[in-house]
Amino acid sequence: MDREELLALMKAGPIRILMNDGREYSVEHPSEAIVSDISAYVLYRSQTDGKLKAMVLPLVTMAGVEPIASDQED
Repeated sequence: MDREELLALMKAGPIRILMNDGREYSVEHPSEAIVSDISAYVLYRSQTDGKLKAMVLPLVTMAGVEPIASDQED
């Protein structure tokens, strides 16, 4: 995964980032992530306490990115 590819996917709509260790992070809007040349800084809602947290995700450890289906789609 490179910076330009990730930014283009984020602009296209909500995405789910899949990491090599099995973790997943959803990015609903491009404002929820900052992408540098080597990593993405992603805001996410913790499932344990519901608080907004940030995670640094190295681009080289991303296993894949998939679109998240929008509720507005038929």
